[in-house]
Amino acid sequence: MGALWTQDEAAYEGEYVRFAASWAWPKPVQRPRPPILVGAGGSEKTFAWIVRSADGWITTPIEQQIDSGVQLLQKMWTDAGRTGSPHVSVLAAEPDPDALRHWRDIGVAEVVFSIPDTTADEARAYLTRLAEQLKGQR
Repeated sequence: MGALWTQDEAAYEGEYVRFAASWAWPKPVQRPRPPILVGAGGSEKTFAWIVRSADGWITTPIEQQIDSGVQLLQKMWTDAGRTGSPHVSVLAAEPDPDALRHWRDIGVAEVVFSIPDTTADEARAYLTRLAEQLKGQR
C-alpha cells in the first residue's frame, strides 16, 4: 500500500504479496502516506511485524488489560531504532473514565467505540449520548 500511495507507478514483490506495475488514484491527502495500523492480538510476533512494517497497533475488542502489551511494543519500537512512539488504538465497548485516563497515561493515542447496527436516528442518538459521556475526558 505504501508504494501505491506514494508512487505514480508501483510494483511490489514480497513473501506474501506480489503485483506488477499498477496505478492507484486518487493518492491520499496525508503525506507522505496515512499511518499503517495493524489490528491484531498483542503478541511479540505481532509487535515485531508492526515495528518492521507499520506505524501502530489496534487492539482486539477483548483486550482491555493492555499495559504489558503497550510496554512491550514501545520497548521493541525503541530497540529497533524507530523514532517517536507507536500509535496505539484501543477498541472499547463503553466510555469508562478510569480506563480512558489510564490508557492515556500509558500512551494510548485513541479509543474507538463501535456504533450500534440500528437506524440512522438511533445511531445519531447513541453518538450524542457517547459525546456527552466523553466531555471532559481528555
